[in-house]
Amino acid sequence: PEMSSPGLLLFWLAVSVYALSFIFYLVSLVFKKERAGVFAFYLIGSAFVIQTIYIAQRWIVSGHPPVVGRFENSLWGTWFVVLIALILFFRRKGLRSIGAVISPFVLLMLGNGLVGGDLAIEPLSPPFKSGWLWVHVIFAWLAYGSYTVSAGLAAVYLFKRGESTAKIVLEDLIVKFIALGFISHIVMVGSGAVWAYGLWGRYWGWDPLETWSLISWLIYGLILHLRLTIGWKGKRIAWLAILSLVGIIILFWGIGFVSKLHTGLL
Repeated sequence: PEMSSPGLLLFWLAVSVYALSFIFYLVSLVFKKERAGVFAFYLIGSAFVIQTIYIAQRWIVSGHPPVVGRFENSLWGTWFVVLIALILFFRRKGLRSIGAVISPFVLLMLGNGLVGGDLAIEPLSPPFKSGWLWVHVIFAWLAYGSYTVSAGLAAVYLFKRGESTAKIVLEDLIVKFIALGFISHIVMVGSGAVWAYGLWGRYWGWDPLETWSLISWLIYGLILHLRLTIGWKGKRIAWLAILSLVGIIILFWGIGFVSKLHTGLL
């Protein structure tokens, strides 16, 4: 059974290392221990490698990417979040402190997958054996990961006191990641519409997930509009980035608990 398989031990090892990284980030922030923060960063990288190995193992056994059910979506969704965060960390070492936000978020998301999902490996049903699956799911998680990193940057921005060059950089990155997520969101919705037409003979059905996906896209579009045309900045943009992500989490994962109208991938 899946619960006792060696592969699942990799999953729990990754979870443990993510938890350990969060502890070291707390030590770094509370006691001002820079080395603890550096160690926490390497722990996140290690957990990511372990998680990647587990995903690959599960993919090989199942014969499909991890997109079936809440557990697999949580597994792959967190992978994208950490991947984007690590790329940011390597490009801007001074921003590694946002790992203190990313680590607990990843733990909560994986915990949600465990509570609400089936850990058993299942075959991919025929309707989802489509090339559009790759486009739709990858860009969905790219959007989600970008929004999450943007919210993490926003949290760090709000934590910093006063005005500084670092805060200007943070604000610029917050907007850039929202823009990346917004563009990815467009591709996700568009590819989903084309895929839906092939499955059900219609591009759009106004089911709960489709509707809230559109609303979320409009919200992030409004944030970009407020920033680029009206000039909103600073704490306003930071709070909007955080609250918008909270809305996505509540709506998308909440709908996943009560509705199977969209596909079954959630």
